[in-house]
Amino acid sequence: MQEKQLDDPARLAALKRTSLLDTPSEAAFDRLTQLAAFVLRAPVAIVTLLDGERAFLKSCFGVPEPLASERRTPVSHSFCKLAVESGEPCCVADGRKDPRVRDNALVSALGLVAYAGVPLTTSDGFNLGTLCVLDSRPRAWTPDELEALRSLAASVMTEIGMRGLASELKTLNANLQGMVEDRTRELNRAQERWRVLLRVNNAIVTTLDREALLGATAAALRDVIPFDRAALVLLDPAKNVFRLLGVVGEVGRHSIPIGTEWPLKGSRAGWVAEHGRPLATPDLRAGAQFVESAPLVRDGILSALSVPLKAQDRIIGTLNVGSREVGRYGEADSELLHAIADQVVLAIQNMLSYEEIAALKHRLEQENLYLQEEARADAEFADVVGDSPGIRKVLANVRMVAGTESTVLVTGETGTGKEMVVRALHDLSRRKDKILVKVNCAALPGGVIESELFGHEKGAFTGALTRRAGRFELAHGGTLFLDEVGDLPLELQAKLLRVLQEGEFERVGGTQTLKMNVRVVAATNRELARAVEEGRFRADLFYRLNVFPILIPPLRERREDVPRLARHFAMLYAARMGKRISVIDDTVLSRLAAYSWPGNVRELQNVIERAVILSTSGRLVLDDPLAAAEPPALAAAGPGALLAAGTGATRTLEAIEREHILSVLESVGWRVGGDQGAARILGLKRTTLEARMSRLGISRPGTSHPPSANH
Repeated sequence: MQEKQLDDPARLAALKRTSLLDTPSEAAFDRLTQLAAFVLRAPVAIVTLLDGERAFLKSCFGVPEPLASERRTPVSHSFCKLAVESGEPCCVADGRKDPRVRDNALVSALGLVAYAGVPLTTSDGFNLGTLCVLDSRPRAWTPDELEALRSLAASVMTEIGMRGLASELKTLNANLQGMVEDRTRELNRAQERWRVLLRVNNAIVTTLDREALLGATAAALRDVIPFDRAALVLLDPAKNVFRLLGVVGEVGRHSIPIGTEWPLKGSRAGWVAEHGRPLATPDLRAGAQFVESAPLVRDGILSALSVPLKAQDRIIGTLNVGSREVGRYGEADSELLHAIADQVVLAIQNMLSYEEIAALKHRLEQENLYLQEEARADAEFADVVGDSPGIRKVLANVRMVAGTESTVLVTGETGTGKEMVVRALHDLSRRKDKILVKVNCAALPGGVIESELFGHEKGAFTGALTRRAGRFELAHGGTLFLDEVGDLPLELQAKLLRVLQEGEFERVGGTQTLKMNVRVVAATNRELARAVEEGRFRADLFYRLNVFPILIPPLRERREDVPRLARHFAMLYAARMGKRISVIDDTVLSRLAAYSWPGNVRELQNVIERAVILSTSGRLVLDDPLAAAEPPALAAAGPGALLAAGTGATRTLEAIEREHILSVLESVGWRVGGDQGAARILGLKRTTLEARMSRLGISRPGTSHPPSANH
């Protein structure tokens, strides 16, 4: 048989499974060694187990002291190695003459010269040791003696097997008993856990208010996980920071304020999010230090437990409890709080969904109000009308830039149709399905324009009774049209620049930074480059707005568009008035084309509207020579010129005032507010001028209400 190595790991494992090594002597094995000595007429019989370099004497008969008491000897002092390694019975007739053992201590020290040993072999073929007999006299071992020794060795293995079975049965019984007890405890814990989770779920699942959510969670927690302080921390994905939503429990003067933000690195919340598992800290004064640790320790919170709030494999925050007792939280607390966190996640998702629905509802209401206002506003242009090279160039530029997200600056004289071009640009962009929000920077008083653009919080100023979304929020995902951007006050230009560069701002009176996805298109009839030189407009804002300028040529530079525009407005107003205009004489078109149109398309629109009113026979009629429609040059001449321009009859002061206001309004394109508005020229407050216009019955041609500086 092939020799077996004594240090074979599988053999040693099989020997260890017998649980016989280093155990006391047992009567069953002692009887077998005595029987072996008697049957084979030998003075010494031993059951030996070989454990690496050591021979352990499980049972020995006739062995002298001190070996009989020590019951162990080096393998080098034992003949049994021969039988174990060969796997066959081994016989030595005279050890003094046998080169295999003549140097063995048994021969030289104890005088045991004859040896017969049979390996103790398991059913798996592992040789654990031997049953052997030894004699101090040389002797030749007969086959019958070796057969008897084999039978006794089989009995030894039977005894070893029975002992193993008994040990296994005892272990199995203990394991079964333990499993039953563990399962019972597990079922009891599971039952209690489900009762706790049900109470927590019932307490918080319908809570939709942020402040009430943590209070309901803490009330449900207090009965099962004692704490001195509990906190809810949520992730702000827009800023990639964690924010403290609320705290319940004892709050000291060093407590972390609500709304505090922590980075992902260096915070408990960040660690929990990164590792995706609970973090229990027995003593906050020792171990890893996080940004939250110092203020907690100063307030007497010495141990803490934080668990992740996980929604669809994404960490949205942490649920945290703290105690003044060191080592307060163990594994059971961690498991229970982790399970409760899953219920809290459901409540948070419900709360966030409710807030999102409420925000969308509010936004839709605001958009509806805005669109209603827009529908009431003056918006005669439904499409771009014209085929001149100048207009074709404008439209080509619009098509080129519409598909990008670049900022566009539309410039041109008053009345050239800048808003119409902006609407065409929006309709061709990827944001066409979103809202286009218009803000006339010249029409808004300086005190409210910031609130109009960025919104305000409740109580931000006198009269701010509710929180109001600004035009930037309203335009989220769409386009924001800043009309007359050149009239924007200097103090607001820096804030607008930040929005354009960073895409973020705060509401008036607010601290929360909002991020917006808005494309900005601006328009002005001013020369912004000159305004920059004069210090009335920020250079950095000008460069940021002037990424892609579009210049709309005045009507006098594209006279070939006048006939088409005249027909368009004639059809438009005829349909509104229930009239039919079928003919526009060439003489009328020639007169229109020859006129210089200082008021551009808007002036042409007003002339055609008046002509449609006067037309009764289906033919468009111009009432007066167009030269009479030239804007008066009296605005700069003062009241004396106004008197001189009268009919010679005595005129009332009210009539003179009305005419003077009208002349100034016409000279500035009916713009009321702003640096170049009529109110500034007349030396009046905007509200004072509007009140006088209302009293004198002054309204913009084509409307029934005072002008709002639109162009």
